[in-house]
Amino acid sequence: MKFRFNKEVSKILDNLVFPRIYFNLEEEMRNEDETLKQAIKEDYNDFSEKMHSKLEPFKDEINQFYQKDIYSHYDFANVLIHAYPIYEYTDISVYLSDLLKEESNLLKDKIIKALVTMEDSGDVATKVFDETNATQFINQLKIDSANKWNLFMMVQNPHQHLERFVLLLKKVESFFESSFKNYEQKFDEIGNDLAKRLSKNTNETFKKITYDAISYDFNGGEYCDFYVSFVMPYTLRFIESDICRMVWGLEMEYSFKKIHELNEDKLAQRVKIFKALGDRTRYETLKLIAKGVSSIKNIADELDVSSATISYHINEFLTSGILNMSRDKNQKFGYIVDYKKLNEVFIDFKEDLNFE
Repeated sequence: MKFRFNKEVSKILDNLVFPRIYFNLEEEMRNEDETLKQAIKEDYNDFSEKMHSKLEPFKDEINQFYQKDIYSHYDFANVLIHAYPIYEYTDISVYLSDLLKEESNLLKDKIIKALVTMEDSGDVATKVFDETNATQFINQLKIDSANKWNLFMMVQNPHQHLERFVLLLKKVESFFESSFKNYEQKFDEIGNDLAKRLSKNTNETFKKITYDAISYDFNGGEYCDFYVSFVMPYTLRFIESDICRMVWGLEMEYSFKKIHELNEDKLAQRVKIFKALGDRTRYETLKLIAKGVSSIKNIADELDVSSATISYHINEFLTSGILNMSRDKNQKFGYIVDYKKLNEVFIDFKEDLNFE
């Protein structure tokens, strides 16, 4: 498989999510995962703090379009990309200009459909998409009232919502451009180098880069479009599409290496795994995944919690090594329990306690 690094689309993706950096400091303060903290470079924390200060005057506007929880799926930018994919564009101004020219009713229909189907992998052909349908969907979401209100505003008048969003991006444009310029050289180096490496023996190379944390079958396609993020440097995301699309954070290879090194301390890993299993909702999540339920939305519905909560728990399992990300030959993405690792942990646990 040939990996194609697309710098232009990478920059558009980062530009659209840039204002949510404002919430990074709060996220870092809430994060109790010591492994994750150690896997994040100090200079990124400094960058987050600097951007938080610069974006402070725009906090009320940022709150209208981005949710504080990093694991939430319902930022306006995410809904927008789902409704109007960006992958054929080379400039964000052209993309936003085209959206602003969209006929109001058509824009509304696409925004509503995108919102309702973002986490729905089932057959959407028979579903009804209208404002009533969207209102019912928003009401059942397990998010706070302020975020629900923002989604209601988006659905009721998406064109006006879009105009305000574009205005916000223009206000913070200088901060984004200066940040991008600072990271651009590394951005190019990592994008081009990783695309070149992944184009040879893709599956084995990917396992090596991720230190066997991810089992992802790239077979079945000729190309994979590859995007790099400096705004979210510790993220790895596969985009559901007719072709392979992957977003790779600027520091992900470092992060995978660091987590692997930390997990090499077997005692520390055992403590982390047992800690991860010490939350009831998280434990129930693992049970459902073991039964073959891989949809975050379905797990959230089953356990009556938010999708963001399930995403957070799954991330805890991924960093502790309990779960691996995977995609099978049928292109189905999901998570699998690492039974081999768990069995080793239980054997070591018995030895620690002198089991007969």
